[in-house]
Amino acid sequence: MLNIKHLKTLLIFWILIMQYCVFSENLIAKKYYPFNPCKDRWCLNKERLKRQKLIELAERKRGIHKKRDPLQLKIRAYQGGLVSDQSRIENQSIALHWKNWGIGQTQSNYQTEGQYGIKYESTTHNNDLLYTFGRDFNFTLGLSLGNRGMAKVQFLEHYYQSEQVESQGFHLGTGMTWGIFEILIRRSSLDYQYSDLERQGSVKLGKDLKVKSVVWSLGLGLSF
Repeated sequence: MLNIKHLKTLLIFWILIMQYCVFSENLIAKKYYPFNPCKDRWCLNKERLKRQKLIELAERKRGIHKKRDPLQLKIRAYQGGLVSDQSRIENQSIALHWKNWGIGQTQSNYQTEGQYGIKYESTTHNNDLLYTFGRDFNFTLGLSLGNRGMAKVQFLEHYYQSEQVESQGFHLGTGMTWGIFEILIRRSSLDYQYSDLERQGSVKLGKDLKVKSVVWSLGLGLSF
């Protein structure tokens, strides 16, 4: 039987072996384990950022570049009109969108000939506020307000003009995305009224020019 002295020797030897194993395991973990566990959130975030920088540096050296996030900017342009025997109306619009919201401007040109050969012409500029929802297949709603334009009325040799205009309307459109391009269609309903039509000598016509139009337009969009 082993005596007490031999037992003490074996116990001390066993303890030394266990300490060596634990020490070796710690060294291996520190050398090869890529993540150093932290107890607090700040330390974890710091280690994560450090690892991310090392990964990005390695990818740049290998020629791998991280894709940039899109700017979510869109430029849209519309063109539409309506022609009859005696009347003609054309709408041209351009808009800049960022994410869901957009701003733009619509120019509406109107020409018609009434009774007794009276000719009416107007060019109206409206400011548009737009909102788009959807991705590959989207819808756009818009409000249009204007206070700038020019109207002319010709009767025989007399010309009446006015820049006093009030205009409002709305847009309802849809579109389909194809890569960075968009194919668009929009319905615009605009009402505007010119007042204080007068000719030289401050002779007023005494009647306002009122125009109400519903125009379908086709458009193209470009995304960045």
